[in-house]
Amino acid sequence: MKLKSLIPLFLFILLRHCIGADYYVDSVNGSDKNDGLAIRTPWKSHLKAESVSLAPGDVVHFKKGSAFSGSIRISESGTAAKPIRLTSYGKGELPKFTNPTTRDASGNAIILGGDYIIVENLHFHDTPGEYVSGMIIMTRLAALRIEHGSDHCIIRNNEFIKTGQGIMSAGEHTLITQNYLDGPSYALWRTSKSSWGPMGIHLNIGNQEVSYNTIKNFGTKDSPWGSDGGAIEIDCGKYHKKNIYIHHNYSEGNAGFIESSWDYDWPRYRQEIYNWRVSFNVCYDGQSWLFMLAPCTGIYFDNNTIARYNGFGRSQNACARIDVRGGKPVGKPSGAHFRNNLFIYSSSPYTGNRSSGALKTANWYSKYKSPSTKYMGDSNQAGSGDPALVDLEKQDYNLKADSPLRGKAINLSDLYKLDFYGRPLPKTGNWDIGA
Repeated sequence: MKLKSLIPLFLFILLRHCIGADYYVDSVNGSDKNDGLAIRTPWKSHLKAESVSLAPGDVVHFKKGSAFSGSIRISESGTAAKPIRLTSYGKGELPKFTNPTTRDASGNAIILGGDYIIVENLHFHDTPGEYVSGMIIMTRLAALRIEHGSDHCIIRNNEFIKTGQGIMSAGEHTLITQNYLDGPSYALWRTSKSSWGPMGIHLNIGNQEVSYNTIKNFGTKDSPWGSDGGAIEIDCGKYHKKNIYIHHNYSEGNAGFIESSWDYDWPRYRQEIYNWRVSFNVCYDGQSWLFMLAPCTGIYFDNNTIARYNGFGRSQNACARIDVRGGKPVGKPSGAHFRNNLFIYSSSPYTGNRSSGALKTANWYSKYKSPSTKYMGDSNQAGSGDPALVDLEKQDYNLKADSPLRGKAINLSDLYKLDFYGRPLPKTGNWDIGA
């Protein structure tokens, strides 16, 4: 009899080892006295996901319509074949996660402390925010944070609304894809001479990919800088910044698209960057689209549509500001290469002490409300003037049939297969300019 009673337990353990367990959390109708192993017996608190010993292949399902406050940390690891997954189930609004104070885990709602973890179909909102120290902003502040050493994680199909920083990742081989982020307009940190604006995605290390995200409204417009914040920030010079791929994202209303710092960190590190590709992004932001302070090697900006007429940004609203702080002489090449990009600019396409040294190939330049203005660049450029877009004022950047940008770009089919809109790119012949 005792042997027979052990058989179901043995089979359960064996089955879990083979395919993983499913756990369910429902903040409305659940109970922490339940076992959490079925839809009809869900837990109530998201803290149960932290206290249970998750194993490779396990899935934690949070019921739609639920709401959770406070931080949880997932410390266990999955595997490449059997990742741990946090997701949603049911009907209605995505389950909501927040953490209102930096006194609790620096304001993180979810922390990933293991490898091979997937977070998907969750909603994060109203995490801190204002009056945060520079050290916390640089190393810990975010609604969802991936710790250093927590590798091969995937963040996909989530929402981040009014979060001071949406996602921070110090884990390598991370994929951040198909998320929607809509930020706040306040400064995270401010003095009379400086400030630090909100950021959508903050990368602390290299070997990461950011793709197919929509990032909006991360920026304060009353900074001593004019405006500050941005869609994507890449700093914390403590860790290397090699091999970063940012592609097929849409950004709008942010105080810049990408910033890479140098000697501004807390603590101060002088980071250098290597082997980046930033491609097929469509960006309608203010301030500088690109603000490169770190010395760079092998950095490529390909087939982006860069619109700089959003109406804010003060003096820093050039398309690409390459103001590298490390190394002399000033005329040394920047290590950045711009290819096949459409620049729609208000002040200038490039500025900064290394901008003249950047390599530029087959780009098109159009000055907003002055399309007859000619770009006085080199002969390697595709041209300048009216790009003949479908509807510039409504941010429809598709090319008209007779656009002069058609067939003016170099072919990069060894690197890219689809344009921003998901259309296959030609394997041979010239491409169109822009995303």
